[in-house]
Amino acid sequence: MNKERATLVMIPTYNEAENVEVIVAGIAATGLDLDILFVDDNSPDGTGRILERLATDYPYLSVLHRSHKEGIGSAHKAGIRWAYEHGYTTLVTMDSDMTHSPSNIGRLLELVDESDVVVGSRFLSRNSLKGWAWNRKLLTHLGHVLTRCSLKQTHDCTNSFRLYRLDRIPPDIFAMTESLGYSFFYESLHRLHVNGMKIVQIVIDLPARTYGHSKMRLADVFHSAKFLLQLGWRTRVRRASLIYVSPFTGVDTGDQAQAAWDDYWSGTTYGGQWLYDALAAFYRRGIIRPAVTHFLTKAFAKGAKVLHAGCGTGAVDVGACDYVDISAFDVSAKALTEYKRHHDGQVTLLQGSLFNIPADAESFDGVFNLGVMEHFTEEEIATILNEFRRVLKPGGRIVLFWPPAYGPTVQALKFAHYVLKRVFKKDIELHPPELTHVVSRRQVAAYFAASNFRLEIYYFGPRDMFTHRIVSGVRL
Repeated sequence: MNKERATLVMIPTYNEAENVEVIVAGIAATGLDLDILFVDDNSPDGTGRILERLATDYPYLSVLHRSHKEGIGSAHKAGIRWAYEHGYTTLVTMDSDMTHSPSNIGRLLELVDESDVVVGSRFLSRNSLKGWAWNRKLLTHLGHVLTRCSLKQTHDCTNSFRLYRLDRIPPDIFAMTESLGYSFFYESLHRLHVNGMKIVQIVIDLPARTYGHSKMRLADVFHSAKFLLQLGWRTRVRRASLIYVSPFTGVDTGDQAQAAWDDYWSGTTYGGQWLYDALAAFYRRGIIRPAVTHFLTKAFAKGAKVLHAGCGTGAVDVGACDYVDISAFDVSAKALTEYKRHHDGQVTLLQGSLFNIPADAESFDGVFNLGVMEHFTEEEIATILNEFRRVLKPGGRIVLFWPPAYGPTVQALKFAHYVLKRVFKKDIELHPPELTHVVSRRQVAAYFAASNFRLEIYYFGPRDMFTHRIVSGVRL
């Protein structure tokens, strides 16, 4: 058992006492070098006891006992996690009702070298569901049509007969799945597809169940359909949230600000304010992103090396990345991890404090940020601008999106906080404290002059819906 790089067959069970001996014998009859794991949800019919007896006869068989019925998706996630933990590089999953023939495991393995996932498809052959009741056939085909329409998937997304190359698939992609029920099958395959895994199919036939009965309830069908629609919508409007990137390993900044901003970007402090989060997401993508692209293309030459100093999650500069070479810099490791997701991981990331940027002198053509400077005192702003000047080449530019004291977003946040505190008696901060807003052109010119910058642009207008003073300066 647990032989390095062996293939594991994982089978969830709940009240399958009549089938498990048959399926073990069928797997043994293939003659393939296979280990077997059963994940049993404390079956009342004694399935777990039968499996323990079988484990004494088959040394390559293991049983993962769970305390109660937690859902088929949860069982698959537990089995997949067990396979990773025990060093398997290839995993086959199948049902325990004998509708998935062990004789087809070898056909899955034939494609193991040319794919990341192999799926047994019920829809590549007209006779694959021979013997099924008409209502089950109808439900199965309807599920396939819905997944194709909602997820743009051509694979058999609702079938659990699959092979996974675990050595090619990051385990966190499976960990990211949210469904614990039947929705797990199309959600997991969709996430694998979105993250670039190569998926191929083989033709399989599914005979009708011989013993036992299906565990799917009508409530499961409705829940699965609802989750499918939500996943389809999410794919269209928030596709980046489905992308896995390896976590950014930051450095210890020794600054309380890091923990505070990690909390902010992870949603542990402010993420419960769902309305604010939704409005902020629309605002960043629909209003600010075009404005950032406009002003960066105006300030810098194509291909210029630019530092996004206080980058956050990077939703605002996706368009600009096609024009300039952006290095993303932030104090928050969480923010940088999300930044990688928005930019498909193909970015240069730097972590640290704005007071001590980890970059050589005169290494950037430009520096920009949005919604950053207002979080610092006037003394701190002077230090930050001096640091910007240090990392800029002579003649380099800074472009800052800086909320004015009378800007609509500033006033809206103040009003929302007032209402929550006075009306609802909840002292909730929707956003980190803003300390220094822009008051006048003279104020910004003085900031710039003190750090040897010349003010070039002082904009306040409809391009970003009057939410920022957009100021630009040249390093003298």
